[in-house]
Amino acid sequence: MSAEPSAMQVSYPENCGNAPRHLVIQEVIVALHGRDLDHLRLWLTEDIEWEIVGFETLHGIEALCSWVMISGDTKSLEFKSVLTHGREGSTDGNITNGQDISAAFSHVLRFTGAAKTARIKSARSYLVSKPI
Repeated sequence: MSAEPSAMQVSYPENCGNAPRHLVIQEVIVALHGRDLDHLRLWLTEDIEWEIVGFETLHGIEALCSWVMISGDTKSLEFKSVLTHGREGSTDGNITNGQDISAAFSHVLRFTGAAKTARIKSARSYLVSKPI
């Protein structure tokens, strides 16, 4: 996967197979946590709305990219599942930052259409810190 930085450990569920939309979702989330802005720009619309539940909603690709760049380093990213249906997809798993603090995540993504090349127009993310 081109978006995967070498410093971040990434693990994938065994049952994901080669479904194109599954791969897109995984690549976008790896790019998000790996700060790969070029890859994010390939798959996100300019006017994306990305809600981080309980914190804020980012309006537009530039706001999202700014948020990504000030976010802390991700040491590891573990995908538990990736699901798709029509114009929607989701993934959940665990992340661990550079200070070894872990959180569970769930991202719900809405694409502009059902085509394999459709971009992501909105997202909703849930991040739940795990006790230290």
